Amino acid sequence: MNRHLKILAVFSCALLFFLSCSAIEGLINPFVGKWESGVFDLEFKGDKSFKLMIGKTISVNLEGKYEYDEDSLTLDIQGDSDVTFAYEFEDNNKKLVLKPESEFVYINSKIEFTKE
Repeated sequence: MNRHLKILAVFSCALLFFLSCSAIEGLINPFVGKWESGVFDLEFKGDKSFKLMIGKTISVNLEGKYEYDEDSLTLDIQGDSDVTFAYEFEDNNKKLVLKPESEFVYINSKIEFTKE
């Protein structure tokens, strides 16, 4: 019985460590995570890659790398050009508002994403 408690304690500590790492990553990079807005699903990863899925039944999937500074977010889409957005976070970083600053065929007006 004592051995099972030790294994459970080690497993619990490891689980808490991994959960805290993802929470810290979200504090350092507020984009990291999954975001949705109607037919748009957008996922930012900690390695500065992203995936954008547009549509539910028939969809367009885009991916690439992203960069951001205090004013703008740039998506470097694989096989396509860069797209730049002005952004702001609202509701304690649970809402992301993107406003296109460059021409992008899929998003041509302000769009609000909610973090999943």
